[in-house]
Amino acid sequence: MSETTLKLSAKDIFEKEFEKSIRGFKPIEVDSFLDDVISDYQKMADMNNNLKRLEEENARLKKEVEDLRIRLATNSRSQDNQSQNHQIDILKRLSNLEKKVFGQSKVN
Repeated sequence: MSETTLKLSAKDIFEKEFEKSIRGFKPIEVDSFLDDVISDYQKMADMNNNLKRLEEENARLKKEVEDLRIRLATNSRSQDNQSQNHQIDILKRLSNLEKKVFGQSKVN
């Protein structure tokens, strides 16, 4: 997400003074409207801060997931090799037993 620099802060809006003229706006209406603008502006600033925090957390969690996937794949391969070695060992032992059992029965 691209960073946007704001020209005004909620404080800038609150402290803004306008020149008065004879045919100007009603100050109470302007003040009321600016109060609403300040409130919304502050909410947006808070949401932007939350969004930035969540984006950072999301990036951290994505990295953690990727690291876990790599570890899982590495462990899986290691376990596959151990399992395969264990199966080969069992087959060798079985073969040796068959040789002993069937080899003795063939000798008459």
